[in-house]
Amino acid sequence: MYLHPYSKKWPEEYLKEERAILAAYSGSIQLHHIGSTAVEGLFSKDCIDILGVVPDLKQVKINSDFLQNIGFKYKSSYGIEGREYFSKQARKVHFHIFEEGNINIKKHLGFIQIMRSRPDLLAELNSLKLALENKYPLDKDSYQKEKVFFYNEIHKMF
Repeated sequence: MYLHPYSKKWPEEYLKEERAILAAYSGSIQLHHIGSTAVEGLFSKDCIDILGVVPDLKQVKINSDFLQNIGFKYKSSYGIEGREYFSKQARKVHFHIFEEGNINIKKHLGFIQIMRSRPDLLAELNSLKLALENKYPLDKDSYQKEKVFFYNEIHKMF
């Protein structure tokens, strides 16, 4: 099983990571807790997703060593143009950094806003996630691919 019921520890764990990033990062960066762990009541993989918004993406590479010193592994764009991506394994964390104005910022923040304000969609997504986990207990890639349509429908709402 890779899905977990919502945990009240997730916001606390996000804040711990946020403090560490802000202490290590030199320059301007805004941080946001994103993904399913940011939505109370939503089932999620036990991974904290963090969105970083910066005025200039070039500054991220300058800060790469500082972020690696606090446990993040730099993975460049990791398949998404306009993103700098880091991950951490000790406490599983995905850190997505985009330059101000990137459409992905709106997608991530819009998802959180909609899911927090629409209990009907939250329940629908929980049902979908649990059904897909049941269908693909050992295949996270298929699980991910089959729920993309739901996220695409959410993205049309903003």
